[in-house]
Amino acid sequence: MGISIPLLPYHQSMLCFSILTVGSWLSSASVLMAEGGLQVGAAAVNLQCDETMVISGSIEPRYVKDQEGELRSVAIVLRLPDQPPVGIVACDVLCIPKSIIDPALAEVEAKTGIKPGNVLVNATHTHHAPSAAPIHGSGASPEFCEILKQAIAQSLIEAYQNLSEEDCDFYFHLGEEKTVGGNSRLKLPDGKITWINPLKEAGENVVPTGPFDPQLPVLDFRTATGESRALIYNHSTHTIGTRSGNVRSPSFYGLAAQELETELGGTTVAFLEGASGSTHNIAQVPVAEAVERMKQVIRSARE
Repeated sequence: MGISIPLLPYHQSMLCFSILTVGSWLSSASVLMAEGGLQVGAAAVNLQCDETMVISGSIEPRYVKDQEGELRSVAIVLRLPDQPPVGIVACDVLCIPKSIIDPALAEVEAKTGIKPGNVLVNATHTHHAPSAAPIHGSGASPEFCEILKQAIAQSLIEAYQNLSEEDCDFYFHLGEEKTVGGNSRLKLPDGKITWINPLKEAGENVVPTGPFDPQLPVLDFRTATGESRALIYNHSTHTIGTRSGNVRSPSFYGLAAQELETELGGTTVAFLEGASGSTHNIAQVPVAEAVERMKQVIRSARE
């Protein structure tokens, strides 16, 4: 079960920042308990897509014409005095191969000095974005792969260039959202495992074959005036579902992040996908409602 921890400035909190194990900079929690000097930069770059790009995330390849929300590369760069900067990047794609990440981070290092080993690149695992790697029956879209590579580099470089001149404070809250998601491999009375429509097949005999992590950590980087300069949140359900049918979409996690950016007055919000291998929205919470539930937990964390 998740626990709720009061939102505290980072120099007061003895929390381990283990969710962002980005190279040696985060190898010791004491780094983030330093007094002052934290600089934060953030940037988001849209991934320009079209209907010629194959969509990954289904067993068979498919193509879509329309899109809801933006597919993005969202980058946040952190720097402490006498410490090398680190970067965190969240990309609205199913997965990202090294053939895209390595050249992108090489460009970033050349232009900013940020070492590749100090960058965490995370795929939000949306099943509604063009393919960046061969998977199931879909090949990769070469044009999209190039767009994604450039966006990863550009977002990190812009975030570095946007590093705050003033010191920022780090706040952490461990929230919970346990209604959007659940273990999706359920054991039936005859010993078989159901997965396609688990709750319907299992009926009243719901026996999960593994855990579901409902924790929703929120990492909030604020200016001295209390405004959020950047915000990161994490959850662990498969990123599947759209508001508008067969469209490209960042799904409920990405839609929630983009709506929060507007509602918070321009804060950059990044979502990091957690351990969601066999966890899905088995209760079939509508995407519009899932967006609101994510936003509510994050808003509560900031109060």
